[in-house]
Amino acid sequence: MTFLRIRRFARPALALCTSLVCLAVLEFALRRISPVPDPYAEAKLPRQEINQYIKSEFPRNLRLTTRIEDGLPGMKGPNVFTTNNLGFRGDNLIMPKPPDEFRIFMVGGSSTECLYLDDTHAITRVLQDELNRQPPNNLTIKVYNAGKSGDAIDDHCSMIAHRLVQLQPDLIIVFAGINDLVRSSLNYDYLHYVQPAPPDRFRHLKFLLTESQIGRRLYYLFQRPATEVSQGFQEITLTSNVKQRVNMCRALPLSNEGPRTDLGAYRNYLKTVAGVAQAHGFKLLLMTQQTTWNGPEDSKLQEWQWIICRNGTRYREQAMDEALTALNDQMRQVAHDYSLPIYDLARTMPKSSEFFYDDVHFNDRGAAEAARELAALIRQMNVGVNSKSN
Repeated sequence: MTFLRIRRFARPALALCTSLVCLAVLEFALRRISPVPDPYAEAKLPRQEINQYIKSEFPRNLRLTTRIEDGLPGMKGPNVFTTNNLGFRGDNLIMPKPPDEFRIFMVGGSSTECLYLDDTHAITRVLQDELNRQPPNNLTIKVYNAGKSGDAIDDHCSMIAHRLVQLQPDLIIVFAGINDLVRSSLNYDYLHYVQPAPPDRFRHLKFLLTESQIGRRLYYLFQRPATEVSQGFQEITLTSNVKQRVNMCRALPLSNEGPRTDLGAYRNYLKTVAGVAQAHGFKLLLMTQQTTWNGPEDSKLQEWQWIICRNGTRYREQAMDEALTALNDQMRQVAHDYSLPIYDLARTMPKSSEFFYDDVHFNDRGAAEAARELAALIRQMNVGVNSKSN
């Protein structure tokens, strides 16, 4: 009887030992042949008191393929989105700046980023092509896209003051408004006091599992899109999901109240950007935000509107439009006070699906039209006169 019991328990024990040995051999082979990085490497480092002001950025040499859902107004695909050697959309950026280059950065949120437009149709690429048709003083115009989805005026101020001033800009375009409306409606703290993160009960378990190559591969399998490195680029495929967001928005109750706005903070950051431009000697151009809210073709436009819903509340178009107008008025006032040129997109581009594919984002035609208007305004500024001295 004792011998039979030993045999009955010996088989599972042998199987377990064999499995452990196989896992150990596999782990050793993965570490030697094809190791992958630890996804929690930074979190495992000793906590350092470093103020990281630029938190929102694209990786360098990124390559995205974006696919467009059926029916999205004025859009076609698939499209390609790439970033250069410093993580901006545009040509590779050379430092120090060549003497014959006039360097423009466009800073903003997703309306500037143009994620679902092809590189050749993004507002910054069309602007670069337009300006190079008639370059001032025989200069080469380079336009770099520093837009990032979700970024607001404090992020733009940080990007300009802590990074772009080091990259010898001649002109910076600030296209802002919509994300500050969104943040204000969520009681965003522009003073940036750090809020404690919610407790993560599985933090130590995740850290332990990702110490192994096997655990890291399981993490990457389930936690992020599959990536492929090709010719120095990180390749990812994304598909637009506007209709899904619209359906989620329509399921929310409609509020009779308007969204909160923090006009004072918005104005102060715009004034800070104006001061940075004056101190560093580059030109500054401001650009207001247009939307499709309260447009003449309401029934058609509403099929693709989702930004009117924030934090579990669906606001009325008129209330959102009035709130954004108040922010645009602050930009107009700062432009007046500091004698800055302003491209008032909110007053010049029609609220139409001919130019936008949802509430605020340009389609191909919208980006091209805005770029042409920007180019005309920049030519009126007589840019390039002092660029060689920068």
